[in-house]
Amino acid sequence: MTYNYTPITASAGRMITKFGKQYTFTRVTKGAYNPATGQTSDTASTFTGYACLFDYTDADRADGAVLQGDRRMLAESGTYEVGDTVVVGSDTYRVINISDIGPGGSVVASNLQIRK
Repeated sequence: MTYNYTPITASAGRMITKFGKQYTFTRVTKGAYNPATGQTSDTASTFTGYACLFDYTDADRADGAVLQGDRRMLAESGTYEVGDTVVVGSDTYRVINISDIGPGGSVVASNLQIRK
């Protein structure tokens, strides 16, 4: 028997929208390599999503995977990728780790570890 996680996903999205803030994410996709110029034609695309921003505690940083200055975003369900960038205030952060909250394979929300 399977469980329908759609209502929980919708509730999580409403809560993150209510208590979070809208952020703009940028994803750069590598294009074809041009041997004449030695360059690739990269394409940047942007998308927005709501997220709640948190600081990590000293206990979170104890194992060394989280560095001083890293932040955590609890983001609504979406298709985030490592390497995406997000603007927080006047600073640009890069997504370095994604932990989806997804019981039964349905992504309800995502924890994003971001770093300057």
